[in-house]
Amino acid sequence: MALEYIIGPALALLLGMKFTDYKTKKKDAKITELESKIALIETETPKKLMATLMPVAKAVKKIKQEVGL
Repeated sequence: MALEYIIGPALALLLGMKFTDYKTKKKDAKITELESKIALIETETPKKLMATLMPVAKAVKKIKQEVGL
């Protein structure tokens, strides 16, 4: 009977530690994935912004030349 008082909490502690380790590794993997997505977005956004704004800037420049500003 005394053995149950020792094994029960020890087993619960080990299972809790294993579950915590599993969840921590899962969260670390998710964080790494999100960091890589953020890095990709940080490098792609300026390129896409320039690709979007260049035709607008050229059109504005052309209009200014035609109007004489």
